[in-house]
Amino acid sequence: MQFFVALFLITNVKELLRNKKTIEKEEKACPKYVLALVGFIAGFVSGVTGAIGLLFNRFYLRYGLSKEEIVATRAANEIFLHLIKLLIYILLGLYSKSAFYIGIAIAIGAIISSFTIKHILPYISEFAFRKIGYGAMAISGITLLFSITQLILKQDKLNVNIGFNETTLKWRESNLDLEYSIDDGLEVERPIEQSELPDNLKLKYEELTKNYDQILLEKVFKLGHEPSYEFYCYKDNKLSKYDFEE
Repeated sequence: MQFFVALFLITNVKELLRNKKTIEKEEKACPKYVLALVGFIAGFVSGVTGAIGLLFNRFYLRYGLSKEEIVATRAANEIFLHLIKLLIYILLGLYSKSAFYIGIAIAIGAIISSFTIKHILPYISEFAFRKIGYGAMAISGITLLFSITQLILKQDKLNVNIGFNETTLKWRESNLDLEYSIDDGLEVERPIEQSELPDNLKLKYEELTKNYDQILLEKVFKLGHEPSYEFYCYKDNKLSKYDFEE
């Protein structure tokens, strides 16, 4: 979810390229059911990811509110949202002393920030305020995308090796080989175990094991063709390859 949130935030880059007239033309109030829907999504995403941050700034910026009204609305939403979350987390037994102290520290910083911005906002134009908002979302999206991509690469063991006519993709415990040749076109190959073979090829596998030291299996997928199987048979460090249809 964090990955898709990052992509959504990055889409705000295009808003930075729009002129003042275009931005003002798109500003309009929404029906109350849209506000309720936004509140539901905000609460749901916040409950899953821990915070919504700048995710819904784009909605506020297009609603037609002034910069002061946007800041006040965001503040009110955050207070109610986090009070509800705090109550739910306490009831579920997820509350701890360390979380309390961290929350107090962040709350103090937020209060100081709110009083500070009160004196700064009058010197920022509405257009500049919106540009800053969109810019903050885009930068946050890029930062989040970088961090979550590094986390995915580390946790899911994602690795891509690109060769002359073959690309190997490793993800978690799975391996995929993308192979292209002039004669056969694009093929996707996946290593498999004996148990994944069709019954007729299991018998062939048992026959070949009598003559070879080791047999590696791959299932091959090719557009417009039925899946096939490749047997890589080793005997005294010499390779013999067999292809079988399903």
